[in-house]
Amino acid sequence: MKKYGLFMVAALVLLALAGFAIAAEKIWDKGTPTVFVGFGAGGGTDTAVRPLIVLMQQHLGETINVVNMPGAASAVAAEHVMGLDKDGYSMFATGSGCFGGFLITETSTQGVPWNWYGFHHIQGPAAFVVNPEKSGINTVEDAIKALNEEKASVGVSSLGAGIHGFVEAFAKAAGVEKKINYVTSGGDGKTCVSVMAGEIEIGSISFSAGVDYVRAGQLKVLFLNRRDPFVVSEAVTIPPITDLGDAYKNIPDLAETWPVMIPRDAPKPIVDKLQEAFIWACEQPEMKEFAEKMGYQVITRYGEEADRVLDYQYAAYAWVLFDAGMADISPEKFGIPRPENWDWSKEKAKYGY
Repeated sequence: MKKYGLFMVAALVLLALAGFAIAAEKIWDKGTPTVFVGFGAGGGTDTAVRPLIVLMQQHLGETINVVNMPGAASAVAAEHVMGLDKDGYSMFATGSGCFGGFLITETSTQGVPWNWYGFHHIQGPAAFVVNPEKSGINTVEDAIKALNEEKASVGVSSLGAGIHGFVEAFAKAAGVEKKINYVTSGGDGKTCVSVMAGEIEIGSISFSAGVDYVRAGQLKVLFLNRRDPFVVSEAVTIPPITDLGDAYKNIPDLAETWPVMIPRDAPKPIVDKLQEAFIWACEQPEMKEFAEKMGYQVITRYGEEADRVLDYQYAAYAWVLFDAGMADISPEKFGIPRPENWDWSKEKAKYGY
């Protein structure tokens, strides 16, 4: 019994030491970190980000809270996170296209991409969705005609978001001359509901937010912002925007990503652990299955490659919005090059490379 008692004491000591070692390895030892999503629950950004966070938590063995903080095309969330301590406990998630509007619409001075490290797990298309029975719009030609005759409103989550820039790029390529009547919803999911109800005629959404409605036959997709078709079912294949003609061939370069961002001056050990968890999450079969179901492509971009991708979209979307008259301040004021003049070898100095 005495030997048994000594054994138990030794075992308890070892367990205590093991517990101490595990606690010492915690990344966030003072509380629970939070990712602030710049759009509402159920929207395209929210839908894209949450599966990544679930897998990263699994790898890290720690909880990461996700809080929706919509407003000003995610500028509210960006400003909130940048206003907090840069201790690695606060992160920001958005659509990559949003960065192009922050400075030129004066919604955020902290939204420039070189203030952040970004982890981009998937890239996915925007979509034009309609309810033919409610709107009378059944084809792309119908949509263009309705826009030119000012008989259609277009729903977007918010002005300045990537899908808003996508509408303007489409309208320019389609030769739409009338000013578009936008209706903001605060989230792609809400846009889908408004289209189904006949409250708006066209919805510009991140496809992931509406794919279940499409599978159920409640919405029709006129095209996807990608270069190849997407098979929804044996009966439904959605054409890519490039099928519409040469004028549309460069628009797929605006296909958004939905990065999780952390301030660039956050503690390096935390950034490194997040990167490790991010890479692991992107390699999991659950991520591939999620992407295939939603029409995404897993891209696993981090470090300089993530910066390069985001910087191009930053420039492209800024000029799309300005050329469409949606911003009073020219991107040129902030040294943002037009997409045709964009050169990463020059831009990367802003990121410290």
